Formats: sequence, C-alpha cells, structure tokens
Amino acid sequence: MRALAFLAAIALVGCEQKAPPPFDSPAKEVTDPLADMLEHPRYTVPPFTLTERSGQPFDSTTMRGKVWVVDFFFATCPGICTALSAEAQKVHAATADLRDVALVSISTDERDTPEILRAYAERHKADTRWFFLTGKKADVFHLGNDGFKLVLADNTAVDAKEQFIHSGMLVLIDRAGMIRGYYDAVGPKAEENRLRLITDIQRIHAQ
Repeated sequence: MRALAFLAAIALVGCEQKAPPPFDSPAKEVTDPLADMLEHPRYTVPPFTLTERSGQPFDSTTMRGKVWVVDFFFATCPGICTALSAEAQKVHAATADLRDVALVSISTDERDTPEILRAYAERHKADTRWFFLTGKKADVFHLGNDGFKLVLADNTAVDAKEQFIHSGMLVLIDRAGMIRGYYDAVGPKAEENRLRLITDIQRIHAQ
C-alpha cells in the first residue's frame, strides 16, 4: 500500500503549462519503492481492450513478447502533452532498429476519435510500432489508476481544454507485461530520464 501511495503522489500532474516537480528526488533513499523496479518488478499490467487510431480493437495481449512504453495524454491538451509526446517521439525514433519494441499512447478524453488520433499520430511521425488508443473514460481511468499505478482525474472545475489531470510519466513494460520503470518526461530532467529509458529498453530487449 505504501508503494501505491508513493506512485500516486509522484504521478499526479495537471495538464497545464507549468512543469511538474522532477520525478527524481535529489535525496532519494534506498527505501524508494521504485528504486529496484527495473531489477525486481512487482506490478503486472492487467489485460485490456481499447480502440486504436485505425478504428480496430487493440487487445493488450498482442503486446506479449514485446517491450513497450506507455503514456497517457489527450489530443487537445494545451500543456504537458506537447512535451510528453515530443519525448515519446524521440524514444520512438531511438528504438526504430529494435524489433519488438512498441509505444502505446492512451487518450484520457473519450472525445478523441480514431480520426483525431490519426491526425495526432501523423504530427508525431508515428509508424505502426506506435499505437494511439481511445475508449470510454471510465475504462481508461480505471486502467490508468489501477493498471499502470498512475493517477488520472477529471477536474471539471477548470476550462474544458485543461480538464483532465494525468501523469507526465513514460511507463516501461517488459515482455511479460510487468512494469519496469517510470520516467518523468516533462520535468527539468526529461532529457536525462529519456536517455535512461532508452538504455533500459535496450537492456530489457537484450534479455
């Protein structure tokens, strides 16, 4: 439970222009529940089905045997999604030569239709290794909160374009569907974290 509380605390990021606090604390202690996640994973992502930008169902079980990176975003996000998707695009480019490595971006806004996601994917030069998913809000929020151990929320008190509160993390999943790390893609250490993520992808891919 302490580990889940820690994950919730670090993951809550509003979709606004101000960057969130850095993911890596300068005084990280060895008791950090994420410190050994790469070597000792403890969370398995549950199976799920959403709709891909192609309009076809996306069954997460098709990711078995692949190394994949997940993020949550929405197409009209005016804040952190720009930085988040830009970092994901760099990871996508850096892993182009690695077989069985995929990216999965999941929209928190059920109004993001496959057509909207196709346009978003095109802007970020996504190929068939990068999936963009949409679905019912309740399903996506349950998946983000309980499946990926991130915090998603619906803040109806603000402008609709900034309504969804979601994480700025990239989440690394191994071939067995286990979470192997969280990487802040929007804070001041975004570049450092991206390079660390790419290294970790290569390491897991080689196993």
